[in-house]
Amino acid sequence: MTSVSLETATADLRAAIESASELEPAAFARRTRNAIAQAVIAAAAGAAETLAPPDRCAPVEELLELLDPELATLLAAVYDGGAAWKSHAIDALEPLHALAHSGRPSTARRFAPSRVEP
Repeated sequence: MTSVSLETATADLRAAIESASELEPAAFARRTRNAIAQAVIAAAAGAAETLAPPDRCAPVEELLELLDPELATLLAAVYDGGAAWKSHAIDALEPLHALAHSGRPSTARRFAPSRVEP
C-alpha cells in the first residue's frame, strides 16, 4: 500500500471541497468523503494534529448552495484546518456517505425534491 503524505492529502481534500459548484451532490459527496478518509489516514500515519492553513478561504457560498447548513459548516471547518479538523472531518463522513449513496439527497438545497413522499 502506498502512503500519501498529509500535504498531498490536504491538497486533494481542499480540491474536493472546492468542487462543490462543479459536481452533482452524489459525485461531490463521494469525492469529498474519499478525500477526507485519505487525509485522516495520512494524518494518523504521520501523527499530525493540524492542517496547514489554506491559501484561500473555504468556498462557503458554494457549499451552502449544495448542502444543508450543518454539513456546509463542517466542511468549511475541515477546509480551514486547525486543531479540530479531524473531528469535523469524521463528523462529516456519515452525511457525505449517505449523500453519495442516495443520489437525491434530502440535505441538498438545490437538488431537494419539491415535496416529501410518504
